[in-house]
Amino acid sequence: MKAQIVTSLVVTAIVLTLFASPPAVCGQERAAWWEAETAMRPGGTLILTGKPWWERAQALKVGEHFTVQSDLPGGGGTLVRRERLRLSWGYGRRKPSEEDVIVWVIDDDGDFRPGDTDGDTDSDCYVVDYEADGDVDRMVDYLDDDGDDQADEMDIRYFDDGRLRIAWFGVDLDDDGHLWSVVNYEYGGGFFRSDPYGDNLVYANKYDPQRNAWVPISECPFAFYDTDGDGESEAVVRCSAVPLDFDPQTELDPGNSLFDYTTPFTERMRNMGAVNVRYSRDLDGLSSPERQLHYDMGFNLIGRLPYQFEGMARENPLRRPPRITNVIPYEKLIEVAETYPAEQTGFSFREYGDDAVSLGGEPRPEEDRRWEGIFWTWSRRCMHNTGGPIQNWNMRREFLPAPSQKRELYYCRADHRIHLQGATDGWIRVGHLGNTEPWGEIRFFDTDRDGHFDRWETHLAGQPAPARVSTVRDPGIRELPGDWDALGKLYTEALLPEALQANAKLLAAMDELGDFPVPENLAKALEAATCDSEKLYVQDVIRESQYLALRQKLEAQSSRLFAGFPPADLRRKPDELKTSILAWTHARRMADLDTAYAEGRYEDAARLLGEIGKLGSESHAAE
Repeated sequence: MKAQIVTSLVVTAIVLTLFASPPAVCGQERAAWWEAETAMRPGGTLILTGKPWWERAQALKVGEHFTVQSDLPGGGGTLVRRERLRLSWGYGRRKPSEEDVIVWVIDDDGDFRPGDTDGDTDSDCYVVDYEADGDVDRMVDYLDDDGDDQADEMDIRYFDDGRLRIAWFGVDLDDDGHLWSVVNYEYGGGFFRSDPYGDNLVYANKYDPQRNAWVPISECPFAFYDTDGDGESEAVVRCSAVPLDFDPQTELDPGNSLFDYTTPFTERMRNMGAVNVRYSRDLDGLSSPERQLHYDMGFNLIGRLPYQFEGMARENPLRRPPRITNVIPYEKLIEVAETYPAEQTGFSFREYGDDAVSLGGEPRPEEDRRWEGIFWTWSRRCMHNTGGPIQNWNMRREFLPAPSQKRELYYCRADHRIHLQGATDGWIRVGHLGNTEPWGEIRFFDTDRDGHFDRWETHLAGQPAPARVSTVRDPGIRELPGDWDALGKLYTEALLPEALQANAKLLAAMDELGDFPVPENLAKALEAATCDSEKLYVQDVIRESQYLALRQKLEAQSSRLFAGFPPADLRRKPDELKTSILAWTHARRMADLDTAYAEGRYEDAARLLGEIGKLGSESHAAE
């Protein structure tokens, strides 16, 4: 009997202890008061209805608040308030709505002062109940790692019916105090207003409720790199973390679509892959506070690499459990991008802006550059997890269908461009330059499969057949250094100036043979060019337009010289004999001109134009 009474008392004591104490934090024997206050139940559920202040919170009117001192050991101050928010569409929300929300602010670092009506954004946590029904919907948590009263990291956790589903994590690596843009206690307002400038890391993880652990998912990570110390980013890498069993025929863009806070965790999410890497660079080195987001080129890489990387477990003792997130280490990510085992590669080069689409408009609408870098396209050569928005006009595309583990580039004299080694085909849609009209398209191909382009086709808008086709014997290939600093220096100090100078000489030589006025829109685009690479691109379009017009004029001249098909024996017809020799010489020079022009030997082309001009004078005299 005595033993039964003792046993009963022990059981009663255990039950009372369980109900009197906060929930245990998985993996933590002694939880700090602030994490114990927000500790989740097993399975990742966080409900507010059991809090001693909940009834008071229900009675609050919009704009009212009260403060509560935590009764846990070492407990600090918290604040509860009611707000009215207009919640916009997105992240699983089907339509905008206005709702009363309960916000619980926990003062993690103990710097609440009497009379404070809000927390801060260095070490405090904001727990949000959108419908004021007791089920937590969001948690925005700021982490001050070095104690300087400035947040170094932040979490934005998304709950559905009180169950933790997914989170964004942000890391301020350059210590400039800028992290995510938060609107209505979730990521909002556009990442232009966050911090894609300098050294920064953002990534998503999915919550595994059975293991109480974070799993890489969606955009994991986005990483920005300030390579020259000017406070701006010169490189950006984005990796898509997707279940390795995904089907690209039915799941074209899961890297984006998997960030849905209403989606429960599934078994397939325990076998994740880095299935897409997008890697963009500022080649000409113009990224600066005056020219932010100045990315010139980008690689789009797809494969099925398991998401297992040394050092990917990232632990922070100030993070509410689970403390360990998983992401490719920032310091290793560029190496991952440059050695990724790609099944296919897309290479894009931004030649000029596109008036037909808005890429966001910030921070400088006149340049309209995107914070994520350079995207691939959803047409012609479709690659899963490409993302968007897409620039279609004046963006050069090149496609490598074969496996590769290195990102190798070469320079081609034929078109004065940097290309992707091994690409078999490519194109650039030309237009929306100074107006809203299409100019046409230039296509390029590797016809002999030696890894370099050797055929170019010029297609003018509205014309069924190409206006010019050239397959060259010597495209003037030059291998390029793999070091980005060396390549950038070579590009800006040699390749670009040489190409601009060559264009100028050829344009001047063509002007000697005819009046070819520059269309108003192209003159406007040339004047508006913000850098030498844009200037070169518009020059190229002007040069090609004028060359086609000149070629047509010269063909007409040649046709007149060959008119009548005189008899073979011209021994007694000196004038006709002279015309025949002149006509054939003209034809030979035209063939040489086409070859020199196609191979990018513009100095030779200018010389040949001079000779053709003299032949033209002689032909006029003969006529």
